[in-house]
Amino acid sequence: MLNARIPWQRSYKYLGVTLDKNLHFREHITRVRKNALFYTARLGAMLGRKSKLSRRNKLTLYKMCIRTVLTYASPVFAHAAPKSLHRLQVIQNKFCRAATDAHWCVRNSILHRDLELPTISKYMKDASKRFFDIAGSHPNAVLRAAVDYQPPPPTHFIRRPRNVLFDPLDALTAAVDSLNDVNDTHD
Repeated sequence: MLNARIPWQRSYKYLGVTLDKNLHFREHITRVRKNALFYTARLGAMLGRKSKLSRRNKLTLYKMCIRTVLTYASPVFAHAAPKSLHRLQVIQNKFCRAATDAHWCVRNSILHRDLELPTISKYMKDASKRFFDIAGSHPNAVLRAAVDYQPPPPTHFIRRPRNVLFDPLDALTAAVDSLNDVNDTHD
C-alpha cells in the first residue's frame, strides 16, 4: 500500500474480537478467559465463599462485571469449537460454586438451577437468536442479506454463526433444562 509492504498477520483484534486466519476464535476465547479470570480475582473478596454479600448481589455483580466480558460479541464466536466454549463455562461453574459455598459433590446443573443462571452456551444461543432476529428485520438491505443464508448441515466441516441456533444442547444445559422442567411441573 503506497509502496510500503504490509506485514502478514495471523490474527487481528478488531472491535474487541480477535479474528484469526481460520476464524476458530481460540485466541479470542483465551484472551476473554484471561480477562474474566482477572475480574473474578479482583472481585474475589465480594464473590467468594466467605463474603457477607447476599447471593442476589453476588449474582448481580457476576452478570454485570464478568459475564459481560465472557459473552461480549458472542454471536460472532458462539459457533466456535465446544471445547473452547467449555473453558468459558468452567469460569461460570466456579463462580456458582463459590457464590453458594457449595460442596464439591453438588452438581453444576443444580447450582445453575438454584441461581436461575443460564449456562454460557444457552446465553450465547439466546443472544445469537436475538441478533439474527433483529438483523433479519433491519431496514438496511446489506445487513439483511448478510444474515439471510441457510447454514450448512451439522455434518459439514465448515461452521457458520447461524449454526449455533440449530446445535443440540450440551450436557450441562440439557441437565439444567430438565431440572427446570421438573420444577415447573411441581409448581
